[in-house]
Amino acid sequence: MPAGFEAAQRSRAAGMAIPARLALTGATRYTGSRQNAVSAQGAVMRAWVVAATALLIGSARAAPFDAFQVIMWQDRTPAQTAGLARLGFTATKLRGTGGHIDPSNLADKQASGLPWYVENIATDFYAPYHRSVPDRTVTWLFDAAKARLRTDPADTGVFVREPGLSDPAWLTAVAGRLEQVVRDQSRYRPLFYNLADEAGIGDLAAAWDADIAPASLAAMRQWLKTQYADVAALNRQWGTDFADWDAVVPELTSAAMRRTDDNYSAWADFKAWMDVAFARAVRAGTDAVHRADASALAALEGAQVPGWGGYDYSLLAPAVDVMEIYDFGGSLDLALASNPALIALRTSFATGPRETHAAWHHLLHGGRGMVVWDERNDVVLPDGSAGPRGREIAALAASLRAVAPAILAAEPSFDPVAVLYSQASFRARWMLDQRDKGAAWVSRDAAREYEDNAWRASRRQVLGRLAGIAVQPRILSSAMVEAGALQRGGLRVLILPHAIALSEAESREIRAFAERGGTVLADTEPGLFDQHSRRLPAPSLAGVALVPEAMLLSGGADGPDALAAFAALLRDAGVAPRAELRGPDGLPATGVEARWLQRGDTTILALQAAAPWQAPGQIEVRLSAPATVADLRVPGPARVAQQVSVVLDPVAPAILSLTR
Repeated sequence: MPAGFEAAQRSRAAGMAIPARLALTGATRYTGSRQNAVSAQGAVMRAWVVAATALLIGSARAAPFDAFQVIMWQDRTPAQTAGLARLGFTATKLRGTGGHIDPSNLADKQASGLPWYVENIATDFYAPYHRSVPDRTVTWLFDAAKARLRTDPADTGVFVREPGLSDPAWLTAVAGRLEQVVRDQSRYRPLFYNLADEAGIGDLAAAWDADIAPASLAAMRQWLKTQYADVAALNRQWGTDFADWDAVVPELTSAAMRRTDDNYSAWADFKAWMDVAFARAVRAGTDAVHRADASALAALEGAQVPGWGGYDYSLLAPAVDVMEIYDFGGSLDLALASNPALIALRTSFATGPRETHAAWHHLLHGGRGMVVWDERNDVVLPDGSAGPRGREIAALAASLRAVAPAILAAEPSFDPVAVLYSQASFRARWMLDQRDKGAAWVSRDAAREYEDNAWRASRRQVLGRLAGIAVQPRILSSAMVEAGALQRGGLRVLILPHAIALSEAESREIRAFAERGGTVLADTEPGLFDQHSRRLPAPSLAGVALVPEAMLLSGGADGPDALAAFAALLRDAGVAPRAELRGPDGLPATGVEARWLQRGDTTILALQAAAPWQAPGQIEVRLSAPATVADLRVPGPARVAQQVSVVLDPVAPAILSLTR
C-alpha cells in the first residue's frame, strides 16, 4: 500500500460526507458585498465558460463517457471554474449528501457551465462505518464496535450493522430518496448519481462479522435455500443439527478459528451471503436511479481491494453503472471482467511519474476518466490561472485525450487463455492465515487488508507474466466457469492462481475442459477445499491441474528465463503469443506490460513499463505476421513491418496500431 494512502482515504471521506446542514452554511455564495466583489473580468470568464462548454454539455447528454472525463471534486469559484475549463476539465461535483442539495450550490453549478455529477446521496446507508460526522473520526462507529468486542468478546451485538443492508425500511427509504434526487436533477442530465463513497459492509474492506440483525439472518436463510436442497443438506455440509430453517444461524469468525476439523462452512457461507447482501443493496440503489430516469447512471465511488467488505467484484461490478476504483489487487481488471459495460473512473491525488503512469495504465485497461482531489487547492489559483498541479494535469489530460478516442472505441482483444478469479479461495486463504492468531483479527483494520497474501500475489504474478509475454487472458469468475464459460471462446489454457477452494460444479467444468484437450495450470494444488471452505478428502482436481516449476512464485519470477519458461508452457499448450518482446540482447524484455485492443480490422498493441521506476528502454516487437504499423502517439507515416523497434520510457506507453 503506498505511503499516505490511508490518510488520503480518511481525508477524502471527511470531505465527501459533510452533513447537509454543514453544506448549507459552507457553500460558496455570491450575494451582497461578495457579489459586488466579482470583477468584470470574472463575469466575462463565467460567460466564456458557459459559451465554451455548451457543446460539451450537449455531448454529455448524449454519451458523456464516449470522451475521457476530467472531473474536479472540490467546489470552486466561478473564476476558478473557468480556469478548470481552460485546463481541460469537463465536469464538477454537486454535493447531494443525504439527498439534500443546497439551492445556492446548484445555482453556482448551473452558472459555471460545466456538467456535474451528484455526490454521496446515500452514504449513511452504504458507508455508515466510514463517513464523517461532526466532532468524530471517520471510523468512529467501527472503532467503537471493535472496542466493545475487545472488552467483551461475547458481545455479538456489535455485529448488528447500523443500518442493516437487508432492512426493508432502510431499503425503501433509500430508494425513495434516490428517486426524488434523480427526478429533481434529471433536467440537468448529471454525469451520474453517486450512491456512496468508500462504502462497505463494515469499514471499507476490513474483516467484520456483520450483519446478524434479524432482517439479515432472515434474508440469509432465504438465500441458503437456493444453495442447499433442504436443512438436512445444510446440516451435512456445516456439521450442524438445526431442526428447521428458522433455527439456522452462522458461525462467527472467533468461533470458526477454534475449529479443528477444517470445516469452515458455517462461517464462509455467512461471509458469502454478506457479499450477496451488499451487492443486492447496491443493485437496489441502481434500480431506484433507473426507475426515476432510465438513462441515468448510478455509481459507487472508492471501490476497495478485492476481499472483505462486500468487494467480491463478480457480484458488485454488475450491480452498478459507474465505479470509481482504487486499483489495488487487480480491482479494475476484475470489475471490468465481471461487467464489461462498467464505466470505470479513478481519483487523482497527486502529480509526478507515479500518477502519470497510473493514469495511462487506467486508460489502457478500460478507464474512462478521472476525478481530481484538490485538497491543497493548487490546481487553479483564486484568479483562475493555472496552479503548478493544474499545469501538470492539463498536460497529462491532453496526452491522454490525444489517443483516448481510439482506445475508448476499441474493445479488449483476448488470447485463448483464461485466469480464474475465485472469491471462495480468498475466504479459505484468509482463514488459514489468521486462525492461529485468534482474537488478533478484531484489531485488523482496513489498511491491514491491503497487505499482500498468497491469493492476491498469485493472481498478480500470473497476470503480470502474461502481460510480460504479450498474452492477454480472459478473467473468469467462479460463477462464469460454473455457467460453462470454458466451453466458449476457443480457450486452450486455464490458469488457476491459488485456487484452493472450488465448487463441485467448477471442478466438473474444469475436468471437462481438460478432457477436451485444454491445459490447466496452477501454482499450488487447487481444490483443497470446496466453495464453502470445507477441506476435501482429496483435492478436487487431482491429476488434472499441472503445477510446473515455471508457475511457482519465486524471487526471479520476472526475469528473462522465467518469462521464457512461462511462454514455453503456453506454446506447448498451443498458445503462441501474437508478439514477442525482446531486449537489445535478444532475450525476453522484462519490466514491460502489453495490452491488446481491437476495433474492426485494426488491432492496438500498447506497451507500458510495469512500474514507473523502471526504464525498459529499447524493445524489439516481433509480430507473428507482417502488418501496417502506425504509432498513435508519435506522428509519422505508417509502414509495413513484422519487427518494430520501440524505445519505452518508465511512464508513458507506446501505442501501436496494427492493420493487416
